[in-house]
Amino acid sequence: MGVEHREQRLFLLGSGLLLVALLVLLAAWPFLTRPGLPRDTDAELHVFRAAEVAACWQAGVLYPRWAPDFYYGYGYPIFNYYAPLTYHLSALLALLPGMDIVAGVKGVFVLGLFLGGVGAWLLARDLFGAEAGVLAAALFLFSPYVMFINPHGRGDLAEHFAVNLLPLALFFLRRQVEWGGRLSLAGSVLTIAALVLSHNLLGVVGVVLLLAAFVWQVTVEGRGDGVGRGGLAFGLAAALSAFFWLPLLLELGAVQLTVVGAGHFDFRNHFVPLAELLAPPRIVDLGAVAPRYRLNLGPAQWLLALTGGGALLRRFPRWRALSFFALVAVGTVFAITDTSRPLWEAIPWMAYLQFPWRLLGPAALLLAVTGAGGLSALTAERARPVLLAGTLAVTLLLALPLTFVHPWAAEFGDTSPAGIVAFELEGKVVGTTSTGDFLPRTVEIFLRPQESLVASYRTGLVDKVNRATLPDGTTVRVVEHGPTHDRFQVSGGRNFILRLYTLVFPGWRAYVDGVEVPIERGRPEGFITLRVPAGEHQVLVRFEDTPPRRAGWWIAAGGLVVLALGLVLLRPASPVPSSPLLSPAAARWLGGALLLVFLLKFGVVDPLGWLRYTSPVGEAWAARHPQHALLEDQAELLGFDLSQTEVRAGRSLQVVLYWRALQPLQVNYQSFLHLLDASGGEVWGQADTLNPGGLPTTRWPLDRYVWDVRRLEVREDTPPGEYRLVVGWYTMGDGRRLTVVGPDGTPLGDAVVLDVPVVVLPAR
Repeated sequence: MGVEHREQRLFLLGSGLLLVALLVLLAAWPFLTRPGLPRDTDAELHVFRAAEVAACWQAGVLYPRWAPDFYYGYGYPIFNYYAPLTYHLSALLALLPGMDIVAGVKGVFVLGLFLGGVGAWLLARDLFGAEAGVLAAALFLFSPYVMFINPHGRGDLAEHFAVNLLPLALFFLRRQVEWGGRLSLAGSVLTIAALVLSHNLLGVVGVVLLLAAFVWQVTVEGRGDGVGRGGLAFGLAAALSAFFWLPLLLELGAVQLTVVGAGHFDFRNHFVPLAELLAPPRIVDLGAVAPRYRLNLGPAQWLLALTGGGALLRRFPRWRALSFFALVAVGTVFAITDTSRPLWEAIPWMAYLQFPWRLLGPAALLLAVTGAGGLSALTAERARPVLLAGTLAVTLLLALPLTFVHPWAAEFGDTSPAGIVAFELEGKVVGTTSTGDFLPRTVEIFLRPQESLVASYRTGLVDKVNRATLPDGTTVRVVEHGPTHDRFQVSGGRNFILRLYTLVFPGWRAYVDGVEVPIERGRPEGFITLRVPAGEHQVLVRFEDTPPRRAGWWIAAGGLVVLALGLVLLRPASPVPSSPLLSPAAARWLGGALLLVFLLKFGVVDPLGWLRYTSPVGEAWAARHPQHALLEDQAELLGFDLSQTEVRAGRSLQVVLYWRALQPLQVNYQSFLHLLDASGGEVWGQADTLNPGGLPTTRWPLDRYVWDVRRLEVREDTPPGEYRLVVGWYTMGDGRRLTVVGPDGTPLGDAVVLDVPVVVLPAR
């Protein structure tokens, strides 16, 4: 009988895990069924970062802090500051047979969804029962931000992975506080550390959320005996990740961190109206280069979360735990809307989050657990399998529009160091960051590519020497080039200054014949220079650990030793109860609901072309205000959207422009958006961009349009009245604007006046 009972438990446990795996399969379907990855989202940047880590591995550098091939080959300390876990995981997966770095990155996207689904299932199952666990996994995985916006709309691998680690970290932390034991300790420490190492900003948000859950559990839920166990988990997680965060903090002053302040990264420009948060997902237009999406919570997610409030009135056994998720969900949604602006302005560090809508990730978890727990608590046990199965089906059906993503090329392209340099020369970004966030402070000017260095990447022997500055009769031969060192054989008849195309940054050291010599900063570029005496010499320039980096490694090693001892010595503080399992009836009902959705998706919706459309070439059906205008023979405006037609002085409005290239463009054009008065003489608001739609115009296809979102700030001193929005293109080098022409080629000016006026109201 004992054997039969054990087999039954394993079967029911497996049925729950199988349902979650099927949910993950549906959520990850575009990744699993298409080769390659898109080149028009941030996924492209994450591929190149992972490729740089993989190249460093191949050269014997297992934990690179310096990206040697970024920033036109000058090097870039991005890995000293940007959480590196997803790139190392991608490089690890790329070692598997039949895998390359693009497949490795895709594997991490899919792994994130799997961890997120399993984590939400385990967390809600422990709290509210087996059926609630499956429903919570569906609500979380199929929330717009988790399933579509982050992985496909934005392509943000690091944030996607961090968001999906949250439910697993919260599950293990709750278990560690409540019962302890080896598995809970290891799980809580490793997931919290992994969260910190996955994404800088979401790592901080996630740790704050975990600390709040910890405090709530030991106080409101009466688990005061778990304070030490929870504190141990946080302490060891901090120690294990110290090799990353300690150098980041202590060496932050060495880079030009430009991630806050006026402009695109000002949090004031990125609040989301409540109406948009509560709106359903958009139907996808496959005629666009990239998906146009809403920053929304998902209708099933927020509607079901309302049941949490009703459930709290019943004071069921886990009502205190549900209260935490419900209250923090309300607070998180509030923080995404403009109503919370005074809170953001009162807490300076919140500005570093940049986009309030980043909180949609944590909100997805909070709403999923609240909705699943609330519905389970309000449903009689006998009716629970049927009701939750029906809710599961509705949740998935409402999310079906999100299962359609834009096509991308099967071949990603060159990811070698030479390919990385070639990508940067296209003009989209340098250093794989949009504003050169981690450029060393020693750089005083805008750096441009150096042709000799770029050419050396094409030949395969990277040459960092500024040969134009070598004295006559002096030769420098490249003996060896690696990610973190360059070795040269130097011969000359007199002393000279060796100038290298490598940026000065803490950790670089120089040696002549094994004797260290000082590195001097070449101004204004910030390149490494060093003095070399006359004669024959071996010169070595090497990137080494600094005291903060060594301290971080020692702290991490100590944390690992303590964790190992804990896993050997610790025992659970109290017996760990068996996790609730699906009943056979619940497994059948939930499985049937999932099967029904699969049949509808793959048997009806996909073949009939429902829930998506494709705008014909030369049209943008998504535009609320169609308007056609030609910019010479280069591009055309197809239409625009306005977030509002009335705006107060000192506030902002969002404008979406829809463009299409008329021929393969040879120039990277810039575009402008101005707010002009009736006379057209003064600009009262301006939003220019380097790459319209975030994509260099030389990379625009001809068969799809590009949507270009702008946030225009209206000057605070703008007089009340009616104004016009004008748009156009220009070239950065000479400022020349493209001429707007009529269908017959007649010149009409150098800007397009949008058809809908904007009324400016007095500032409050």
